[in-house]
Amino acid sequence: MRFSDTLERSASRDTRAPNRVLIVDDDPGVLATLTSVMHGAGYEVTPTSNLREALQTLGRERFQLVLTDLYLGDEDLGYRVAEVAHSQNPPVPVVLLTAKPSFDNAAAALRSRVSEMVVKPVDPHTLLSTCRRTIHESQLSHRNRQLEAQNRVLAAVLPRAIEIKDPTTSGHADRVVGYAESLARRCGIGQEDREHLRLAALLHDVGKIGVPDTILTKPGALTPDEREVINRHPKMGYDILEPLQHHEKVRLWVYQHHERWDGKGYPEGLAGEDVALPGRILILAEVYDALAETRSYKPAWEIPKIVALFRDQAGRHFDPELAKMVADGLERMGSRFFAADPGMLF
Repeated sequence: MRFSDTLERSASRDTRAPNRVLIVDDDPGVLATLTSVMHGAGYEVTPTSNLREALQTLGRERFQLVLTDLYLGDEDLGYRVAEVAHSQNPPVPVVLLTAKPSFDNAAAALRSRVSEMVVKPVDPHTLLSTCRRTIHESQLSHRNRQLEAQNRVLAAVLPRAIEIKDPTTSGHADRVVGYAESLARRCGIGQEDREHLRLAALLHDVGKIGVPDTILTKPGALTPDEREVINRHPKMGYDILEPLQHHEKVRLWVYQHHERWDGKGYPEGLAGEDVALPGRILILAEVYDALAETRSYKPAWEIPKIVALFRDQAGRHFDPELAKMVADGLERMGSRFFAADPGMLF
């Protein structure tokens, strides 16, 4: 389901269950007017006339927005409401009403996490537009935080599940992330694609969850049937990651991480630039770690042997320019070529 579809369904649900708004103003006439305007626009309104009652209400009930005057009586300020609203989980956005806008007011509003300021006298259309926008932005921000949290859980748990199945690959995903990030920076890959690439590198072998342990940990060569089972793991990984919204590149690069420049890879037999540059970086980074580390079927390779393979496989297994860059770098600097800071050990 697209995220836009989710928002549309949420909007439909909001029609049946109106957003709840807490209004705080010590002027009875203003409070009645604001209540009427917001209620007429379809909001469920709880009006309060003082700070103490507002804070108590916030502690008991859940709201989607707080609309408060800046000055509440002779001493209390609406900023206090904003501080409490921001501390809730998730934070409740606050629109502050003031008849005395100033730089100091604006600075204080930022410090207290006020979302918007509206100057009195209040135009009803401006007020409603501000409230709708503030609620929408708050809900979108909350949804994004939820997705980020879900992604962090996936990124933390799934690679560890693979390592439990095959202890000889311990740390593989984390190392591939480092290699891919280093290469992506050297190639000038933008921040957004680097973020997607890091997640793809961390999750690239998640499909191996569906591969029997006896095949994953088998010493020596695989039979043709066993090799066919192993070759299914990119597709299984792509399917496992289907719930990731807005991360199609991540899923795609996981699916493609065993493709080859010459088109002899799997699962699609893609060739050349059919795989985007970040995906080609992941292909090389994953192979480098497989060569440089001990596996159940082989000892770790020395750097000169890895360099020779990359030179031989430039334009065959790997993007030729990428393979040459890595071979030259490894020959010149050894494993420090992949360090975030070439002066430090990786």
